[in-house]
Amino acid sequence: MGAKGTPHNDKIQIRKILVPIDGSEHSIKAAKYATRIAKVDNAELFFIHVITPGIPYGYATPAASTVHQYDEEIKDKINSWFDEVRNIAKNEGIRDVKTDIFVDVKSVIESILDYATSKEIDLIVVGTKGRTGLKRLLMGSIASGILHHAQCPVLLVK
Repeated sequence: MGAKGTPHNDKIQIRKILVPIDGSEHSIKAAKYATRIAKVDNAELFFIHVITPGIPYGYATPAASTVHQYDEEIKDKINSWFDEVRNIAKNEGIRDVKTDIFVDVKSVIESILDYATSKEIDLIVVGTKGRTGLKRLLMGSIASGILHHAQCPVLLVK
């Protein structure tokens, strides 16, 4: 028996895995880890991207002269990231992945955590650094916020 009277053979079940994707090297690497875990545990994969109001770092281009054109460019870029992670999953034999984009949210962290709760996610896999271009000593602010506030286990990928 464990310390609180539970058997030692409690099986950890990972049925749903969430990976926030921002196109950074770290988020793609997180997708690779999540895909491998999903394959072993026969878990569902959820990839999401969250867009906050304003022009996110790395998206602005001179060609984006109208809001509609700008929105289309962002969606094309995000869909290319989703295509990349779908291919990673497909190469591991996983054909069905879920993808979602959230636009004009107040908090990236809150949106990710709310999604994880609503979908009953068992594991969040997140890269330690994103696209913001900010250099943090240990990890990015998004990864840190998820780690400190998530209701489920979090795997940080460097």
